[in-house]
Amino acid sequence: MKDDSKTALSGAAAKLREISLAAIDGALLDSEERLVTNLGFSRSTVRQAARLLEREGLLRVKRGPSGGYFAARPDARTIENAVSSYLSTLDISLHDVTIIATALWVEVVRKAASNGGGRASERLGPWRERVQSFDLDASLDDVRMLEGEYRGEIFALADSKYVELIFSINTAFAGNAAKGGPLHGGLVHRELVGAWRDARLLELNAIAEGDVELACLAARRVRRCWRVIVGVDPLVDPTLS
Repeated sequence: MKDDSKTALSGAAAKLREISLAAIDGALLDSEERLVTNLGFSRSTVRQAARLLEREGLLRVKRGPSGGYFAARPDARTIENAVSSYLSTLDISLHDVTIIATALWVEVVRKAASNGGGRASERLGPWRERVQSFDLDASLDDVRMLEGEYRGEIFALADSKYVELIFSINTAFAGNAAKGGPLHGGLVHRELVGAWRDARLLELNAIAEGDVELACLAARRVRRCWRVIVGVDPLVDPTLS
C-alpha cells in the first residue's frame, strides 16, 4: 500500500506540474474540486502533490470562495537558498565548491569577452571608474557588494542564465560556509584588496576590448584573490602576482 501511495503521489505531482508549467505565472489552473476530478486521484493525494509543488515554487494554493490552484514560477533566489541549504547538510569541501565556481566564472568571462567591443565597452566604462577608485581599506562586505553587482553585469553581457544560476548556488553556499580571510586592516589587507582590484581592472578592460585570452587569465587571478579574501585558500603572497 505504501508503494502504491508513493506511485499515486508521483503521478499526481507529475500531472499537476505539467499543467502548471503550461500556464502563465499567476494563472488559475482550476478549483481543487475540478482538479481532483480531472486528475483522477483522491483529494488527499492531490493535496499532497500540491504541497510538493508549492515547495518547488510551481504552485500557489488559495483557500476560500475565490480560491483555487494557481500557476507559479520559482525565482532564482528561492532555488539558490534551497540548494545551498541542502549542500550544507552534506560533507562538501568548500575548496571544491570554489574551484567549480572559478571554472564557471572563467567560462562566463570568456563568453563575455567574445561578445566584447562596442556595447561591452560602453557598459563597462562606469565600472572602470568604480573599481579603480575602490577603497583599499574596504571591508569584506564592501568587497562582496561590489563583486555581486559586477558579476551581474558580466553575466548579462555573456547571456548565460544557466551558468549564472549554478554559479550563484555555489556562491550562496560558499558565502554561508566561509569564515572570512585576512581582511582585518593593515598592510596585508591593503595589498590583498589592491591585488583583487588590479586583477578585476585587467579583466574588465580585456572583456571590453574583446581580448579573450587576457580576460581568462585575469579571471583566474581574480578568483585566486577572492578565495584568499574569503579564507578558502591560505595567504602566501599578498600581491598574488
